[in-house]
Amino acid sequence: MAGTRVEKKLSAVRVKTLKAPGKYEDGGGLRLVITSGGTKCWVVRVSLSGNRIERGLGSYPDVSLDDAREAAATFRKAAGSGIDLRAEEKQKALASTSFRDMFKITLAQREKQLSNAKHLKQWTSTMEAYVFPKIGNVPVADVTTGQVLELLTPIWFDKAETAKRVLQRMELVFKSAIVRGIRTTASPCTGVADELGTKHRAPKHHASMSWPDVPDFIAWLQQRSRSGLPLATSLAMEFLILTATRSGETRGAVWQEFDIEGATWTIPAERMKARDAHRVPLSKRSLQILKMAKSLNPDSDLVFPSRNGTVLSDMTFTKLLRDERLDVTAHGFRSSFKVWASESAKVPHEVSEAALAHSLGSKVVAAYLRTDFLAERRPLMEAWSGHCLGNAKRQVKKPSVPDAFDVTTVSSQWQGQ
Repeated sequence: MAGTRVEKKLSAVRVKTLKAPGKYEDGGGLRLVITSGGTKCWVVRVSLSGNRIERGLGSYPDVSLDDAREAAATFRKAAGSGIDLRAEEKQKALASTSFRDMFKITLAQREKQLSNAKHLKQWTSTMEAYVFPKIGNVPVADVTTGQVLELLTPIWFDKAETAKRVLQRMELVFKSAIVRGIRTTASPCTGVADELGTKHRAPKHHASMSWPDVPDFIAWLQQRSRSGLPLATSLAMEFLILTATRSGETRGAVWQEFDIEGATWTIPAERMKARDAHRVPLSKRSLQILKMAKSLNPDSDLVFPSRNGTVLSDMTFTKLLRDERLDVTAHGFRSSFKVWASESAKVPHEVSEAALAHSLGSKVVAAYLRTDFLAERRPLMEAWSGHCLGNAKRQVKKPSVPDAFDVTTVSSQWQGQ
């Protein structure tokens, strides 16, 4: 491209006929720039806070010479007062961002942190049901505390848990808007929970089975595996109980996570609720279950695949328990383990909490207590397994491993996957 050409002011005819690539000055910082491809565009150069900056004014012929001169004059006048018109225009555009659009931006950023697709759907569904109809199209910069109160009041007590989540998710959207400079005032969610008040009621926990009853349930589970219940399902449920893990952690288990020789299952951080890797010491019965699961589906990467080879549905365990009219949940067996560890095993709180992959108090405590108590948890999980299998009321023969199934061979196969 040719250098800057400083000549007399441009004329409309000359602007139309110019073809050579270069920069053609009109005066007052306005110039016509012709690219090597023949495109003509207007640029104005102004001084702002001691710095020389350029701002585009549009392309020719969409913007005529007279229009470009008028726009350049406006930019120069604003710059003289220390104002960058283009920055202001950008800020106005941002300020018009609706709550709905801001939610999409926030959700895209949070996708990496959310545990699974189900949580993403819950975020969107709660917004569509309770928030978007009221403030979805309102600029996120203009939403008021009154509007937040109005949309939450009808569900604050009737659907308390949902209302709490909605408020938390809205708060994240407003915080994101503030950080990005789209909203300049405080979050309208501040003080809402205090204003709406608290309905005093007993917290709702996952329904659990009394720990002395767990052996009977395990015996029943093993009986059912020989009388209609898919063996993979019964094995998965028993494995979940013996390892005190969450449903998703057991259902999503893959062979690469297991060190059979070391009798340890390492669940990667991305599959854990707290996003920290979790090591699970495996009891003898847990290892036996793994061998049986491998014999059922030797070619699957999943330890407990469904009949079509995918991850078991999150309703698999729920349906199993509901069909037998048992008022417990799969997650509740973690509570069974916790109470047993306290009342029967009498292990330190920190050890049982580590077995459940719970964070140990404050961040300060966690920073100093840098252990997962794996050595202490190994005999604990073996004792829990012994309790679960020590049913004296029903003499149930436990499923056996096929004689031809060689643990050494299988162990090497697992290590190679």
